[in-house]
Amino acid sequence: MNKILCKKVGVILIIMSILGLMGCGNDKYTVKRIEKALTEKYGGTFEVLALGNRYGTMTNDYVQADVKAVDSGVVFSAKMNTKGEIIADNYAGVLVSKQLEEMLNSKLESEGITVKSFMTGFGNVDAGEIEVGTSLDDYIAKHKPDFFGGYLIVKESSNNTGATLTKALQDTVHAIQNIELRINVWVIPEENFDKIATDFSQLSDVDNSWFDDKDTLSNFLIFVNSEGADINENELNQLLQGGDKKFQ
Repeated sequence: MNKILCKKVGVILIIMSILGLMGCGNDKYTVKRIEKALTEKYGGTFEVLALGNRYGTMTNDYVQADVKAVDSGVVFSAKMNTKGEIIADNYAGVLVSKQLEEMLNSKLESEGITVKSFMTGFGNVDAGEIEVGTSLDDYIAKHKPDFFGGYLIVKESSNNTGATLTKALQDTVHAIQNIELRINVWVIPEENFDKIATDFSQLSDVDNSWFDDKDTLSNFLIFVNSEGADINENELNQLLQGGDKKFQ
């Protein structure tokens, strides 16, 4: 009986050891490998925020991570194979998008609208074709995106108007060589904005489902080109003040 118990205990300890290697300890090792590989590729310091797909199964030979570049503050996604090599990432593309986001945020805030944005260029361009350090103007000239699309979270305020929103968005369009903007706008209650904005800035990707539990006031999709917006100012006034949702 004692021999049987000892064998069972031994098997349990082996299983626990294997699980330990597959769990937190292994994740910490993987995190360090990803951060080291990115530093070797780009220089600077990187911080893994979250791990997604893990390698180690018959159908998966890479691990995916959400990563923050400490120096620039941008958040992007990266994939590392079992050899510790970065096989894909969108760091360079996100650096370009950040330039647009900063411009867009600045133009809106100059009109008294407090926002955070998440933007991406859409066209026939692979993220691997963009070089780190590419300016927004050079990206537009070389890759000619069809449009820029993304998300905008807006802090609730009685001062937000359709006229100021349209002006800021159209000023941005003119500044990016008249390329169209297609933006999914979410209006956030004033008391919740800072927390949601902080979480929003840590995302490597966004979709509508992320807002499900955020108690938003309204949301709508707006297209803006050199001629104006596809929603008139009166309707935008209502939407910015928590009116009926135009898009979900």
